[in-house]
Amino acid sequence: MTRLTYKDRPVELSPGETVLEALERAGVDAPSSCRAGNCQTCLHRAIEGAPPPESQSGLTAAQKALGFFLPCVCRPTEPLTIVPPDDAGARLEATVRAIEPLSHDVVRLRIETTPFPYRPGQFIELIAEEDLRRHYSLASHPEEDPFLEMHIRLHPNGRMSRRLMVEMKPGHRLHVAGPRGTCFYEGVDQEQPLALIGAGTGLAPLYGVLRDALRQGHRGEIRLYHGARDSKGLYLTEELQALAQTRDNVRYIAAALDPNAPFGGDISALALAEEKPRLTQTAYFLCGGENLVRRLKRDLFMAGASMKAIRSDVFSPA
Repeated sequence: MTRLTYKDRPVELSPGETVLEALERAGVDAPSSCRAGNCQTCLHRAIEGAPPPESQSGLTAAQKALGFFLPCVCRPTEPLTIVPPDDAGARLEATVRAIEPLSHDVVRLRIETTPFPYRPGQFIELIAEEDLRRHYSLASHPEEDPFLEMHIRLHPNGRMSRRLMVEMKPGHRLHVAGPRGTCFYEGVDQEQPLALIGAGTGLAPLYGVLRDALRQGHRGEIRLYHGARDSKGLYLTEELQALAQTRDNVRYIAAALDPNAPFGGDISALALAEEKPRLTQTAYFLCGGENLVRRLKRDLFMAGASMKAIRSDVFSPA
């Protein structure tokens, strides 16, 4: 009999039985609808073991890489440990390693914790205290960095901002949970062009994806677009310009809405105009505020890009 574990609870799985049937018989409140692998209502995630390929049919490459599967058509052939799709994992204690300014209103926060598997571009929940928690995307790389790195915009009246500006110092203790999100490199063809488009601290996950793509030997062209309200909001520019000069397949395009800025222009309009000749071949990563991401996703799709080729990370206000 194949072993099935739901969270930390063993569940009996009879021969020929689906995971959904076993969960229901065990009294687990598992949502379902079509029971044929079409509606994805019953979606769960395997954190140990590999779901059979037929139970991942119709899912995106990113979902498959994270272990998502459809319990209603899943008959495991090896032991599986599964969790609900929105399970953020256990909270882990973390220690602040560094807080450094990246621009006039953005800081780079680096924290250390116990081994924490993630992919560059995913996001975590940063927990300063029970009623003070925020989601931030990761710019770090688990194979290169001994820390988790976030780029955080400081808001004058924000509670987390005040905590970062006034109280947090190296050695400060807090907690993290996660990771979540599907805005990461896995599932992209190495010959395929990449377009990474974001504004403000939307650069953080894009920077993580860029680093991961280069580490994995991506051979297609990578175009990184970063926008801001004014030139002061464009950070890491020297580092990214230097990277583009040393890598034949990397282009860095920056733009600020301020018409007097050295790099003037609307980044979404600029990116859309640049991308139109190669919409059907490119994999897109869109990160930043809700209005920017939704507008870009709509405009790229209407111009000919496939929705399956678009991954996004939407930043919502706390």
